[in-house]
Amino acid sequence: MRQKGINIVLIGMPGSGKTSVGKILAESLNMDFCDVDEYIEKKSGKTIPEIFKDGEKHFRTLERAAIEELSQRTNTVIATGGGVVLFRQNIENLKRKGLVFFINRPIDDIVNDIDISNRPLLANDVNRIYQLFRERYELYKKYSDFEVKSQNEIMDTVKKIIKILEDRNYL
Repeated sequence: MRQKGINIVLIGMPGSGKTSVGKILAESLNMDFCDVDEYIEKKSGKTIPEIFKDGEKHFRTLERAAIEELSQRTNTVIATGGGVVLFRQNIENLKRKGLVFFINRPIDDIVNDIDISNRPLLANDVNRIYQLFRERYELYKKYSDFEVKSQNEIMDTVKKIIKILEDRNYL
């Protein structure tokens, strides 16, 4: 039996599969799903690249507001943006009602198949992802409740998360 009110929060690098894993996980567990970037786009009426034209700081302000709102939900799988860990308050909000899973996909796998066209922080140089990885990796590890090693099989990652939840009596 699922504990009422718990959220499952997915963090990790851009291209780690948070949204793909999150959608399947939510469907498998009969939970709601929300992608933070999509939520920001709907609320602002702009795409992420359009928002970034006003600067990363502006985007992070919108992201913090979105996280604050989404953290109030229950029984939701929340796929965050890769930079959510840059502000401790985001994680504190998400952990109030959620378990945080770090989707740890090998950086070289991400680089080999990431579509940078909709990722403003990578638009000018796909190799910037290595810099972001160095800046964020320890934060992902620090802030996560559970780390899930992820290769290219989305269903394997989903199954690993479900097993962790079952083993700890969250399901």
